[in-house]
Amino acid sequence: MSTAPSTELAVLPPALVPATVFAPGGVETILTKLEADVRTAAKDLDISTDKGRKAIASLAYKVARSKTALDDMGKGLVEETKKQVALIDADRRVIRDRLDALKDEVRRPLDEYEAAEKARIERHESGIVRIQAMPLFSGERSTDDIAARLAETKAIDTTGFQEFTARADKAKETAVATLTAALENSRARDAERAELERLRQEAAERAAREEAERIEREKQEAAARAAEQAERDRIEAARRAEEDRKAAEERARQREEAAARQERQRIEDERRAEEEAQRRREADRTHRATVNNAAVSALVTAGLSDAAAKAAITAIAKGSVPHVAIAY
Repeated sequence: MSTAPSTELAVLPPALVPATVFAPGGVETILTKLEADVRTAAKDLDISTDKGRKAIASLAYKVARSKTALDDMGKGLVEETKKQVALIDADRRVIRDRLDALKDEVRRPLDEYEAAEKARIERHESGIVRIQAMPLFSGERSTDDIAARLAETKAIDTTGFQEFTARADKAKETAVATLTAALENSRARDAERAELERLRQEAAERAAREEAERIEREKQEAAARAAEQAERDRIEAARRAEEDRKAAEERARQREEAAARQERQRIEDERRAEEEAQRRREADRTHRATVNNAAVSALVTAGLSDAAAKAAITAIAKGSVPHVAIAY
């Protein structure tokens, strides 16, 4: 190791070496002494004089140089230590690699045996687990599925399980018992479901019959109601027809009576008209006769005979005498 560089620092011992400085407790000892010496020197310096101020600056500079010197010692020691550590690490790697290879070489037969043994044990353990899993199903299982699995389980050969044969036999026995019980339960459920289905079918058929009977009853009731309604409608129609007939007869009677009244009135009117005409004719004949008689009398008075006068008036009245007429 190199010694500390020469320096004029009064605060550090001149013969310091890194091994001494960085030995256990060395840094603390040096720093404690340096702090005490610097504080003692600084205590007697007068800050009010130029000389004192320069002395303080010089003392602070020496402390900074002491820090640098000590830090450089530490850096150099670390670099040398790193080189030694690198060499040691290289040797360690050689040690690890060669001794690991030697260990592997020595253990290889044992490792191969242990691996084969582990594989053998895992194979038997896996076989036992498969036997134990035989009663397990994923999803819905039917009776046929359980019966097939039971047959498959019974067919398992456990003679090759070596020292695990007892466990394999026990797992097989348990699996067979579990599957047998499951098969019996499944068959019982099948029988129960079949019975329930039979009862359900009977109930459905009974319900269908009852529904058909209800519908038939409703049809019959509806038919009866329809027949009753039809009879009521027929009776009502007959009643209305009878009323219509009576009304028609009444209207016909009224029309006949009206026609008879009109006929009687017509006959009466004709009779009255005829009577009036007859009265008028008689009155006219009487008037004419009176006029004619008067004319006859006048002609007789004028010198005609009664017969001639009547003949003349009759001829005039008939219009047989031109340009001569009687004013009635």
